[in-house]
Amino acid sequence: MPRRILQIIPTLDQSGAEKQLTLLARGLPREEFEVHVCALTRGGPLESDLAAAGIPVAVIGKRWKFDPHAFGRLWRYIQKLKPDLVHTWLFAANAYGRAAALLAGVKRLVAAERCVDPWKSWELGFDRYLARHTARIVANSQGVRDFYVGQGIDAEKIEVIPNGVPPAPPCSTTRQEILAELGLPEDARIVGLVGRLWPQKRVKDAIWAADLLKVIRSDVYLLIIGDGPHRQRLEKFRDQCEIRDKVRFLGHRRDVPR
Repeated sequence: MPRRILQIIPTLDQSGAEKQLTLLARGLPREEFEVHVCALTRGGPLESDLAAAGIPVAVIGKRWKFDPHAFGRLWRYIQKLKPDLVHTWLFAANAYGRAAALLAGVKRLVAAERCVDPWKSWELGFDRYLARHTARIVANSQGVRDFYVGQGIDAEKIEVIPNGVPPAPPCSTTRQEILAELGLPEDARIVGLVGRLWPQKRVKDAIWAADLLKVIRSDVYLLIIGDGPHRQRLEKFRDQCEIRDKVRFLGHRRDVPR
């Protein structure tokens, strides 16, 4: 009988952790694992990808940072599902998901830590408490592992598994066609940045570097692929640097491998 796995994450937006969850959920062999996904706050664009793979998705509808009603709904959902393992992603799901799973009697817990989070204060105490009841904590880089070890998490529990990237599909689009689509010259040198527009990604540093680079090269263009809460701030910073012609914001794209 396939083992039942429940993946819990705050949303199913088009962001890094959410994409990694989707890749994992779709990639696990169905003859060995029965996968379910739970979005703590809301669904999102990746919900359709999971549905297309036949993976059930539940949305809890958490509304506030501290939402006891949502916690109760999550606990009842886990109790009914009876998963063999619960895998949580990002702080809100790591906190709500692991606590609800423990209360529901789930024996195997895995948590995913994706970022260095210097903003955490009391949250770190919660992380340390829940880590004692967690079989493994998956970090996506050595830097994230080192941060949490430094915060008192047992190093033996943290495994580093880098982000997965699916093989690029065959592409018939030529470089010249892409340059023409973007309105760039044929001799353009392209630097691509893919990520959520958020301070941890240090997109501002990339824009600043592009500003420096234009002093010695006129053929380099920075393409920023992705979206996020800081897009307007970053666009304003680009314009203040007077490099609108060298830095392009392309938003979310599903054709990055091109």
